[in-house]
Amino acid sequence: MEATAIKQALYDKGYSFAMIGEALDVNANVVSGVCYRRTTSKGVATAIAKVLEKPVTEVFPDVDSYRKGRLPKGNARTAKQAELQQLLAS
Repeated sequence: MEATAIKQALYDKGYSFAMIGEALDVNANVVSGVCYRRTTSKGVATAIAKVLEKPVTEVFPDVDSYRKGRLPKGNARTAKQAELQQLLAS
């Protein structure tokens, strides 16, 4: 979706960038920046998509980083590091 379409869809549901920013505890400029593709934030993009009741990939189809899963953390990351070290040692 284009930024103006996102803004209008939010308005039609009774929301603004400022309201979303307040709910997420971020500045409205961050929400605007995500919509206008000046910056990226998967959290903000996901929240916007949730408000619009659409998948994030439908709202932001041109932003590759929103399609990718997260890298492992904690024990899963430690296991992946050990796997990588073993792979590179041979």
